[in-house]
Amino acid sequence: MSVSGLKAELKFLESIFDPNHERFRIIDWKPDELSCQFNVTGEKLLIIHCNITESYPSTPPIWFVESDDPSLTQVLERLEEVRKGSTLLLQQLKRLICDLCRLYNLPQHPDVEMLDQPLPAGPVGQDRKHGVTDEVTSEEEEEEEMGEDIEDLDHYEMKEEEPVDGKKSEDDVHPGYAV
Repeated sequence: MSVSGLKAELKFLESIFDPNHERFRIIDWKPDELSCQFNVTGEKLLIIHCNITESYPSTPPIWFVESDDPSLTQVLERLEEVRKGSTLLLQQLKRLICDLCRLYNLPQHPDVEMLDQPLPAGPVGQDRKHGVTDEVTSEEEEEEEMGEDIEDLDHYEMKEEEPVDGKKSEDDVHPGYAV
């Protein structure tokens, strides 16, 4: 999956589970990691981290939580069973939220069902509905494109236009003076 595809997936998640969501929140994300909060009670928040490898989705994300609770460990281990192609992160997140709700005897939040929707494609589609705008290129891609543009310029030679009929142009007659 391309970096822009992964960014689109992460932005989609963030649009559903923003920092003010009542049950599950995407706190921060980068193309290689995701930090989330699960609101168990008004006072108890569970912090969950996810590392995303460069070979995602062929290599599944790695989930971890700072807790010794064996039932939390089991919830995270069950995420390895989810193997649904290009939206693996969405499907794992759905499973994670559902399993955590079951573990803590909480009702499943209806927003979880949005994770079954196809990922919005293009800036005109569902992105606008969710307030998501997809960056077309990353900084690295822009730098590569600029490098290619400069390389293309190396192949062009500037030729000075010669006056028609061998006459000198006004610039040649009065160099340095504005006419």
